[in-house]
Amino acid sequence: MCCWATDASADARYLAELLERADAAGLAGRREWQTLLHYRPTAGGGLVSDADDPRFFLAPTGKTDPQAELTATLRAFFSPEPVGGDPQPAQCAFRARYHWLKAALDFDPRRLPPQACERFQHWFRELNAEAVTLVFASAYLNNPASLFGHTLLRLDRRGQTEQTRLLAYAINYAADDTGSHVLTYALDGIAGGFKGRFDIQPYYQLVRTYNDLESRDLWEYRLKLSAPQLERLLEHVWELRGIEFDYYFFRENCAWQLLTLLEAADPNLRLS
Repeated sequence: MCCWATDASADARYLAELLERADAAGLAGRREWQTLLHYRPTAGGGLVSDADDPRFFLAPTGKTDPQAELTATLRAFFSPEPVGGDPQPAQCAFRARYHWLKAALDFDPRRLPPQACERFQHWFRELNAEAVTLVFASAYLNNPASLFGHTLLRLDRRGQTEQTRLLAYAINYAADDTGSHVLTYALDGIAGGFKGRFDIQPYYQLVRTYNDLESRDLWEYRLKLSAPQLERLLEHVWELRGIEFDYYFFRENCAWQLLTLLEAADPNLRLS
């Protein structure tokens, strides 16, 4: 009990030091932080996150308060308690946040020991991604929901060839319309009645759906992401697994969400 109290006191002192340095550096106002939380300006001059799942936030007011969320995130890095859409300790659940804050504040590994995060490391090695390709599936006339087509990101593997690209994985964002009634389908899509989620799927499954079964044209555009930007993209996708967003057919749709994902990978972009 005495040792635990000593460790807790040391953690509290180091947390206070990190919070003071983060405040002095204005980290909560940095675009890097705000893209990771999907914040955007509101008409009233504040900020609100596009994420609508409370599991994405560590502060009760995190959806609209970048400073409170940064404070809660730093505090959670000292705790083994599981958090996030796929519950794990915060250092593992929010890998992109952890690495950015670690670089910005130069964490002392003796005072804030890094966690191994084996599940993330296994997932990252399995993807084996070397580059990213934007894939656009053209419109499908038999389905009004595909009026604008569909957009996804293919994670091109190391050593991939034209013959093996179907074996790559893809980042897909789509609405969950299960249980929707035919009479309310359009209204739900326009008014945010569906939940949207990011998902990692084998690319061949998506090609089978869009090209083989629906005869859509697929257009591919290789993106110029650096190795650090690609790693940040994948770390952020890991954070978003299972997290829900309100889906709006005309606004916060698949294309919008992939643009915000690319902004998180490279905050200098202003695509959305």
